[in-house]
Amino acid sequence: MPQIRKKTSKRGTTHKRQKLKHKVSQGRKKAKKEARKEQAAGKTHKKSKKDPGIPNNFPYKDQILAEVAESRRQAAEEKQRRKNEKRAALTGLDAEDVEDSQKNIMDVDVDENQNDGQGFDGIMSIRPAPLVPPKKKSVEPSNSEPVTPVTEGPQSLREVLQKADVLLHVVDARDPVAGLSEALFKEAIGKDIIFLVNKIDSVPRESLVSWLSYLRLTYTTLPFRVAEAFLPSKPNPPPASKKIPVKLDDALGSDAVWQQLSKLKTKKPGEELVVALTGVTNSGKSAVINSLACANLLPIYNLNSAISAKGPYTTTSASEVVLEIPDKSGAKVRLIDTPGLEYVRAEGVEEQEKEMTRARDILLRSRGRIDRLKDPLFAVTHIVSRANTQDLMLAYSLPAFSQGDPTSFLAGMARASGLIKKRGVLDHAGAARIVLRDWSIGKFARYTMPPGSLTTSSSTNDEGILATVKSRKELRKAEDVKLVQLQPGEAEKREVLLDDVWVVDEEVSEDEADDEDTGDEEASGDEDGDEDEADQGSDPESGEEEIVDEDEEEVPELLPPPKRKRTVSFAVVSSGGKRQRRSGKNGRS
Repeated sequence: MPQIRKKTSKRGTTHKRQKLKHKVSQGRKKAKKEARKEQAAGKTHKKSKKDPGIPNNFPYKDQILAEVAESRRQAAEEKQRRKNEKRAALTGLDAEDVEDSQKNIMDVDVDENQNDGQGFDGIMSIRPAPLVPPKKKSVEPSNSEPVTPVTEGPQSLREVLQKADVLLHVVDARDPVAGLSEALFKEAIGKDIIFLVNKIDSVPRESLVSWLSYLRLTYTTLPFRVAEAFLPSKPNPPPASKKIPVKLDDALGSDAVWQQLSKLKTKKPGEELVVALTGVTNSGKSAVINSLACANLLPIYNLNSAISAKGPYTTTSASEVVLEIPDKSGAKVRLIDTPGLEYVRAEGVEEQEKEMTRARDILLRSRGRIDRLKDPLFAVTHIVSRANTQDLMLAYSLPAFSQGDPTSFLAGMARASGLIKKRGVLDHAGAARIVLRDWSIGKFARYTMPPGSLTTSSSTNDEGILATVKSRKELRKAEDVKLVQLQPGEAEKREVLLDDVWVVDEEVSEDEADDEDTGDEEASGDEDGDEDEADQGSDPESGEEEIVDEDEEEVPELLPPPKRKRTVSFAVVSSGGKRQRRSGKNGRS
């Protein structure tokens, strides 16, 4: 008897599939027919009745309402407690300290003469800020005089320069010259100018030594690194199982700053030494004041707070803090924190030069999610034009490309990241967003070298600080760091806005901050103050291509992008002299 072959496929015949499809169609028609009959008969779906509440003649109505009010109060307290814990996790403080600070701020609103907290070590006065945490338990105040708010302060940069005795200009160690302003130094003639090279932990030791030697040819220059509590945090940090204490008094270079200010204080015996901190946006001016005071006094820029809208992007108005020089002499120094420098718009500039200036300003400030620019190509073009080609190849494991060729660089980035669209088109915009994201979070570690050949001899006072800075070889071996050398920038030659009045931004309530979407942040603007709206496209690192219809009409920027619908193509087929329409969705008529 011949062996019967076993059936290996469960796939049905075309007749069965069409039969099942016909039954489904008939069922839908029947359901629609029944719905039309019910509508014709006047039958509608029953709506849920509204709760009438407690009748007035109910004997225990007052007790029930009191219980409902108590439960609502407990729910509000629980919600506030969760908010305090969340804020404490962001600021590194205890939930009890955050709650005490809120009570102190409420007391200040009721009575302006009442103190808003306890004193820090050497702190005499501070201007009210959106959130001023109370004294940390680990910091013991040396002066029992309470903290009193400063009611008046400078309203413009010109007023700050007229009031200040010393100009402490903060620059970024990665590109110090780009943070200098010739117009600002002309306005500060006759005042003592000190350069503070901040963020020295993000550059190689060789670059730092060369820049210190170069800048000291003109003005007094000091290296600095803020305390651990005020270092930039990583985006989306993992939740910690237990609280890790952060240090407030481990800033590098603070002793040299106090020593220099003490020398200048001897010129004005019996009076306060007024020091104005200036610099471009996100150079670290507020963090420097917090590090010198060993306390979290002023809000600082944080990428996570910028995303969640729970903290200010940058300083928007001048804040004054009075500190005592830690030499047991009782001398006072008034520090004035100022917003980032803004420049006058240049007239009669070519479009190419204007675009290059805009890219330089965005990359220098690095404000917000610059990786969500609508057109990120011009910013990456500026990076490639300044970057060392071999460093870019080693950082992103790319094949060789021409010097200063952004198209070849982005093509290699797109292939390495798998960003390929339909028909093999490379996603250059997605590759550019990866570079800008690394730039904003510090993963794109860049450094510059001063122009010309300089001796790299360092001062004896800097040996202890330079010993903590990693060399170029050590940074290249570090994980998640792409070290790239850039050409040094140029000192800013545009005029500084001196008479613009600083306006304090309105505070965002916590309820609005919690409900706000964290993915709709805007990136930094150009020198005119305009901001580019963030692109809501595909994720550049996920490898998913951005699906866009070729015939899609242009949508206004203020409206959200429409959802993509599946397109159906139709073809005209002649059969027996009649025109039939065939859907391109399933390929069968």
